[in-house]
Amino acid sequence: MRWIDLHNVGWGECIVLGGDRGGILMVDCGSSNLKLGENGPGFYEYVMNSIVPRYRGAESRSFLLTHCHRDHLCGLRRILKAAPYYFGTLYLPVPPDDARGRSLLLEFALYVSVFLNRLTGYARVNVAVLTLFTQAEHLAGAGAVFPVRAGDGFFLDGTEYEVIWPPAAGFSYPEVLSGAVDALDEMLSDSLLPSCAQEFLQLKARFCAAYRQMCTSAPVREEDAEETRTLYERIETLIPQLLLLPCAGEAADLLAAQETQQAYSDTLNAACVVFQNVRRGGPGADDILMTGDATPESLAAASARMYDGYAVLKAPHHGTQGYFFPLEVAADHILISNGPYQGGGEIAPGYAQLPAVRHCTSAAACSYFKDYGSCCNRLALCGAASGRTILPVRCSAAAHPGKDAPCRIRICSGRKNTSCLCDVVR
Repeated sequence: MRWIDLHNVGWGECIVLGGDRGGILMVDCGSSNLKLGENGPGFYEYVMNSIVPRYRGAESRSFLLTHCHRDHLCGLRRILKAAPYYFGTLYLPVPPDDARGRSLLLEFALYVSVFLNRLTGYARVNVAVLTLFTQAEHLAGAGAVFPVRAGDGFFLDGTEYEVIWPPAAGFSYPEVLSGAVDALDEMLSDSLLPSCAQEFLQLKARFCAAYRQMCTSAPVREEDAEETRTLYERIETLIPQLLLLPCAGEAADLLAAQETQQAYSDTLNAACVVFQNVRRGGPGADDILMTGDATPESLAAASARMYDGYAVLKAPHHGTQGYFFPLEVAADHILISNGPYQGGGEIAPGYAQLPAVRHCTSAAACSYFKDYGSCCNRLALCGAASGRTILPVRCSAAAHPGKDAPCRIRICSGRKNTSCLCDVVR
């Protein structure tokens, strides 16, 4: 790994790993902000005018999506529609099965796609889970789409990476979510309901089975994606009839309940892809742990496969307090993608107390910066790639904005690269 670009996309995430032979791996690309700053560009404008051209000359381009929240996904969808073959390879997350062999993320999402208004952001998030693979296969080609879950691996310019979370099966779903799916199944199992209810339940089971089959092949096979797409389209044709069912209002109320919505959103995070490099020998500068929005419980469950230290650690869930990295894992550098957003959350103060150098896309959500008016890195020590230990304030990138730092980590905004000091003008 030659360098890392951490893009400032507001409340969202887009991190690009640069390989040693000119290839790139983009990990997530999304934002909850329609506009990046008061006078900044729109998010989609930034994606198409800054991110896409920046890597057009790369020897190879791959993309890994950690999970289907808008702030990680929506930029990818825009790129695929505008430039379908921009990425040669797409690594997409597989919804895990529970102990009963059921993929409740898919089943719950199907209910939302039927009974909730599709114009709500909540519905769009769910529909993204259902159509992610089939849309990617349609736009980029079946040979480009690879499903990933714990145990899967991939390469970037000869460096091997391994996925350590989520498991393919035995995933622990929250009772609120599993209970909601069971209640909805019971509602539609009423023998007095019209035949469309039973037909939906049968199609739901067939869709989940086809989705599971689709994810057994790497890359995804065209015929498997087509089967999944066809079953979903058949479900869509039933929606007008299903919305007339006597239980439709009750189903919508259950799905729209705040507790249910939160359980689903939290589960998307809990099932987020976590990956790291595969060590060849001892610790090194390429050691990296990418955590997406993984929950503390998920990281604890995956901890047995983690190393005791990393050169680079990506703070989960934008560095917020509720997702503060819970394990005793050392890191030289921490990546934090955060920005202003009403429903977001401030960066956990605990990160400022760690010895690692923090690389933050914005100080807007940082309590340390608000309290002290300066960057928490000013007294930190950076172990530069050259082997020297320096203060970040002496970093060449701090003295000359736009110049690359010895640590190889760049915070990107438009065409400008900046240092890890958030009180340096960006």
